[in-house]
Amino acid sequence: MNLTITDAAMDYIKKRLANAKYYLLATDDGSNQYSKGGGSCTVGDTFQVVGVSELADPYKIKMDNNQDAPFYTSENDMSFFDKGMKIDFNHNWLQLKSDSELLDGQMTTNDATKGVDDTKMDGVIGC
Repeated sequence: MNLTITDAAMDYIKKRLANAKYYLLATDDGSNQYSKGGGSCTVGDTFQVVGVSELADPYKIKMDNNQDAPFYTSENDMSFFDKGMKIDFNHNWLQLKSDSELLDGQMTTNDATKGVDDTKMDGVIGC
């Protein structure tokens, strides 16, 4: 999977996730260990960039990108991706786009460099 990341988006990601060794492009719908909430109303339309110190299953799929940044995703997350995947930064938000649509106009960042237990995730369902 090829990913384009604008310079503005990469600068923002590096600033927000300064301690990250790897970046994960993941859903934020309650379906993975980095998700803060979500639920059925967010499946496929809520995403996040997670900064981690080490890779863990299921995030083993490397995403080639124009920034040579260590981006990874999972098989599950790839089911939502299309041709022309791009992370942009617009109006102070990360945006995830494809050639055919805007997937998430307000994508979040999640610093999990200290581990999932240290992120204060409470498992609250968002809808």
